[in-house]
Amino acid sequence: MDTAYVNGKIYTVNSAQPWAQAILVEAGMIKAVGTDDEVRQRLSKDAQVVDLEGRLVMPGIHDAHLHLLFSGLKFKFEPHLSPGGNQRRAIEDIKSCNCSGPGDGAGNTWILGGDFFPPDFGPEGVNKAFLDEAFPDQPVFLYDYTIHHGLANSKALELAGITEDITDPPGGRYIRDETTGTLTGEMVEHARWPVLRAIPDYAAAINADAIAWAISVCHKFGITSVQEASASPQALKAFKALEDADALKIHIAAHLVWRDEGFGMAKLDVLESTIESRADWASKHVDTNFVKVWLDGAPLPPHFTQADLAEDGTVDESNILVPQDEFLSRLTEFDAAGLTVKIHCAGEGSTKRALDTIALVRQTNGPDGPRHEIAHAGFIDANDYGRLEKNNVVAEMSPAIWHVPEYGLMDYYHFSTVLKHQAHMTVGSDWIITPDPNLFPALQGMLQHGAESIDLDTAIEAMTLSGARAVNQDKRRGSLEVGKSADFIVLDRDIFTLDTSDIGSTEVLRTVFEGETVFLREEHPKATLGRTS
Repeated sequence: MDTAYVNGKIYTVNSAQPWAQAILVEAGMIKAVGTDDEVRQRLSKDAQVVDLEGRLVMPGIHDAHLHLLFSGLKFKFEPHLSPGGNQRRAIEDIKSCNCSGPGDGAGNTWILGGDFFPPDFGPEGVNKAFLDEAFPDQPVFLYDYTIHHGLANSKALELAGITEDITDPPGGRYIRDETTGTLTGEMVEHARWPVLRAIPDYAAAINADAIAWAISVCHKFGITSVQEASASPQALKAFKALEDADALKIHIAAHLVWRDEGFGMAKLDVLESTIESRADWASKHVDTNFVKVWLDGAPLPPHFTQADLAEDGTVDESNILVPQDEFLSRLTEFDAAGLTVKIHCAGEGSTKRALDTIALVRQTNGPDGPRHEIAHAGFIDANDYGRLEKNNVVAEMSPAIWHVPEYGLMDYYHFSTVLKHQAHMTVGSDWIITPDPNLFPALQGMLQHGAESIDLDTAIEAMTLSGARAVNQDKRRGSLEVGKSADFIVLDRDIFTLDTSDIGSTEVLRTVFEGETVFLREEHPKATLGRTS
């Protein structure tokens, strides 16, 4: 049965036909885009008609960077620590959650949660002592607000085999008490890996439930296509289970984790084999031709694990997480295999290293390989902007918190500069860092970013068609055109005519994915039958 959406103000993101009144959908695809009369003339006798009541319609949003499984587990199944809470409040939050973490079959049920902000713990600092007192016999792991570091109690350290004589691993550090020299339980970057290895997996049904919930949240905010930035083996299994049940109502570019046991939720050899067997996890809605690598850490206090530039302009190697010879070798292999690589870069040094390495890969494999990405592209040396377009590299802007002064990112994320250098730019929420994947506040922020502001048309394209292009799907989605997937959203306001300051509070009334309404607010009209409105 075909469905017509009429009497709308439809922004198509198609330069050949930017605006329309109506869309005709059949079998999940767009069959016609035009005026009400043009669409009504093509209706079948039993067609459905939805009166849009003059509402603004636009393509479904593409979130270029989020973490479906992590976010689903964090916000649905794990204790969430109160912002500004001290140790006592953290214990109260954990105990009041009534959450049950994964069990290891040997009588140990883990408590997993977060996220804590180290200064909130006061003069006592980040130390496992308060967790040991409250949970002497139960393993506890709390991740901090960057998600790059964590705190484990003594029981968790014991199960992980971590003793006082442990040495710091490459790319990580164990924090010790300044007076006694003993382990505080706080672990930085790769030092988390032994504890994370010891944590058992959640049940497969929990993982699938977490992802299904996360997808429903995406629908609420108009997101129909995502780049999963940490596609662990557990996430891939859950995607497959949902796909087999015809319950995966979102397009996923699954970035398979390489060389990071923390974000990959598996040992390095398992991550390697998952990349090798990537075709086994691909499906109608899951594309597995993507890889994710973390080149450095996080540019946030108190640990500051990003890779910056030295005074002489060279890369400060102290926080680079992947040896250059290994990085170059594997990036060359991934590129030759046609895999797009998203490279986490949180400093100007790591961005320069990534661009240098991609340039070498282009010399070896030729200039026409896959389009690679710099994730979190707010940290780019002035001399490197021109290298993005030259080497066919996407500037992926996330996390989408540049509009929040408290995060201190107002001077970063140079939207206008990136586009003036003809670079390909996408937008991501980095949901797990953010409380939800709502990109409308970020959209407003792109328009109110001082000298780096961009216009509304350009910002919307970055959130739609540009995202589809980044995952090689711009021929199938990202704009509202005949022959493309019927993925679109209906908004509660006309963001083209209202004051810019009101864009951030925009709400989605209806989300349509492949012609199916997957989210509908109660106040939005439902379909009627017949050829008349």
